[in-house]
Amino acid sequence: METSKKLSWKSVLAITMCVVMLMATACSKQEAQGGNEKDSNGAYKDKLKISVASTLQLKDGQLDNEFHKFWMDKFNLDWDYNFVEWDSWGEKLRLWINSGDLPDVATWNYIHGDAMNYIDQGLFYKFPDDWKERWPNVAAAYKLTGLGDKLEEMKGGTYLLPRPVYYDNKPADPLTNQIGVIALRKDWAKAVGFELKDVYTTKELMTFAKLVKEKDPGKVGSKLVPISYNAADALTNIIMPNSEHAKVESAFYKGDDGKYHWGPADPETLTGLKLMQESYKEGLLNPEFYTWKNNEGNDNFRVKGAAAVTSVGGLASFRTDVDTNMKKNLNIESDEVVQTAIVLGEDGKYRNLEQANFWSALIFSPNISTEKFERVMDLLDYSTSKDGQMLLNMGFEGKDWKYDDNKELVSLLPKGKTLDDLYPARFEGLYLLGDDFSMINPAIKKEYRDRAVLHFKEKAKLGKEGGRLAEYDWTVQLYDSKVKNQATFDYEKEYTNLILQSGDLEANWKKWVDSKQSLVQPVLDELNNLK
Repeated sequence: METSKKLSWKSVLAITMCVVMLMATACSKQEAQGGNEKDSNGAYKDKLKISVASTLQLKDGQLDNEFHKFWMDKFNLDWDYNFVEWDSWGEKLRLWINSGDLPDVATWNYIHGDAMNYIDQGLFYKFPDDWKERWPNVAAAYKLTGLGDKLEEMKGGTYLLPRPVYYDNKPADPLTNQIGVIALRKDWAKAVGFELKDVYTTKELMTFAKLVKEKDPGKVGSKLVPISYNAADALTNIIMPNSEHAKVESAFYKGDDGKYHWGPADPETLTGLKLMQESYKEGLLNPEFYTWKNNEGNDNFRVKGAAAVTSVGGLASFRTDVDTNMKKNLNIESDEVVQTAIVLGEDGKYRNLEQANFWSALIFSPNISTEKFERVMDLLDYSTSKDGQMLLNMGFEGKDWKYDDNKELVSLLPKGKTLDDLYPARFEGLYLLGDDFSMINPAIKKEYRDRAVLHFKEKAKLGKEGGRLAEYDWTVQLYDSKVKNQATFDYEKEYTNLILQSGDLEANWKKWVDSKQSLVQPVLDELNNLK
């Protein structure tokens, strides 16, 4: 039978539908690119004003510099800054998200349970399915976080960008949290006959602090703060070295018996609490240490010169900050008076958290226009490229830095100046964290960078050789339930209240543990019954 050369009405309809769909797709793509057309020179034609939430506190005129102008001109946009105080960051973002008033883009302190709820309620922007092909630099950094892939498995798409801590310059394996590094006055240590080392137990640091309090080698008098920690620092550098599961990030953990436990109830946590209380009662901690916010603890060391020990963290940039402040405020060369070291537990073992490679996340308003989203993503993709990272972290080639004859990076910044001094509020690098580049940044003293890497490698080694690293357990971190959300405690405040209570600390701690069981045990039951 001869095949008819005429098209059936079904065929005509099918072709018509295909044409309509193709036209719709083309229109959709054209619309998606609307507002982001470029001229013959590759510049964006239309200027966009994009609202952004920032914890930066800008002063008038600080954005009037060539660095900020470069980014605004390159991407033809204006940031509409919405400033957030650091201490109210979490609460402010929560209010904005729930009320539908979230700025176009914001950095959010990622909380998994909240993220799941916000995504389900449509409070975050859903990325287009092809975003990884369109912005490959962002996609490559995003993949290293681990969290991105996990969330895609759970939600079937991308709704936020976890911010990677390390990209090209991961300092050690396993990667440990940068906490657990302190700075002490080595000139005072020499004056009181205290040995300088690369690692100290918590008790050894307390011994040093007692010697300083007794002999006052710095002639500080009544202003002396032997150990200048705030409540978070005390948890990090007194309790944590003795109990790796004392912090919120690792409080629920799987033990060697294959069962889940609650770290604050472990005897090791009590050991840390006893040392913290002893430090307080001996006058080594400031009487009001638990009221301090932000940098008050560090300032006693780097600004006032009144502290023997403080917490600095393990990044070279933190050590640079100490150096800069001591020169500026005390007219002291910090290299002559500062020693950094790792803190161990009383048993001489090292404890810390295995660090997931992300901190916080970028989120977008569900109401952001397509052109604004794409413009921000274009900026992020450039900022994550090699050229973008060089600009963000080094400034302008030929002016702020150069390559020497050996192709090594050389900083051209004036002595004593940092990039932040020249270009305040370098907010444009809002995806990849600066921790990564700090490992290679020549604007930071090589001695500080080498010391930071040494600390990371030593922590990884100590963690493998008899130490205790709290594994980053994705099962716990990504498990969300009503009872788990209810069992959320401010451990800094809880521990501080315990060491300030009158009576026997161990008895008080046991009562406290018992008082939390109605909230804790249901979480343990759920985790232990997971398939």
